Amino acid sequence: MRTYIAALIALVCWAGTAKADKKQYRYVGIHPIAKAAGGGVCHIQAPHVHVYAPIDVKVQFRDHDGWNYFVGDPVAYGWDGPKTSYYGHHPIPVDVIVEDDHPDTEYCYLEGPHFHAWAPPPKLDLELRAGAYWYVGTFPPAYAEGKVVYDPIDVVYQPIRYERPTVVVDAAPPGWYGAIVVAPAPVVVVPARPARVSAGVEVHVPAPSLRVEIGVPTVQIGIGGGVIVHDHHDHGWHGGKGKWKKRGRGHR
Repeated sequence: MRTYIAALIALVCWAGTAKADKKQYRYVGIHPIAKAAGGGVCHIQAPHVHVYAPIDVKVQFRDHDGWNYFVGDPVAYGWDGPKTSYYGHHPIPVDVIVEDDHPDTEYCYLEGPHFHAWAPPPKLDLELRAGAYWYVGTFPPAYAEGKVVYDPIDVVYQPIRYERPTVVVDAAPPGWYGAIVVAPAPVVVVPARPARVSAGVEVHVPAPSLRVEIGVPTVQIGIGGGVIVHDHHDHGWHGGKGKWKKRGRGHR
């Protein structure tokens, strides 16, 4: 019955948006709206169509029985609905989320803390720690194969300013495998003292300050261990392909 209703809604949406001069794109579940179409997030959960193409379709969408399903972080695009925090890579049970009968498990390749609009279903081997879900199960070969294509998804989020989940823990859950991000320590700047010359005259000699950097962002690869002290509220550090990069002045 639920599948029938979803199909009926899709048919109505399709008929209502049909235009002879524009190509139509099929979507299922919430997803970002192209800037040219107004931006933001489409809240339609059932299968539907739009006249704009998916954003960064190669890394942010998966094909689900002929429909585009969004696998990225909707909060980055203005999603204000229910959301759940995750850390690192994990499975996405698309068929369970969209509630249909087409078995489909995809994978999220976002590094570090991020959001999704769905709560994890039972038996997904996700452990809740420090306010986020970590996948502690075994990844199948399909995950490794997809990683080659979809891992660049973090590059898409580097220029986007938004508040990610706050995750502060002293160790990853046992069995978790991934990139452990250690936040950078503060930078200490020690001013140079003025130089003195004879005859009791004080001369300020131009000299560079001594800059001592205590700690830099590092990435450690481990299984169920490591230290993470990560409070990511968009302080200028963003994840990308397993390491954190500082945003340049050109990004807004």
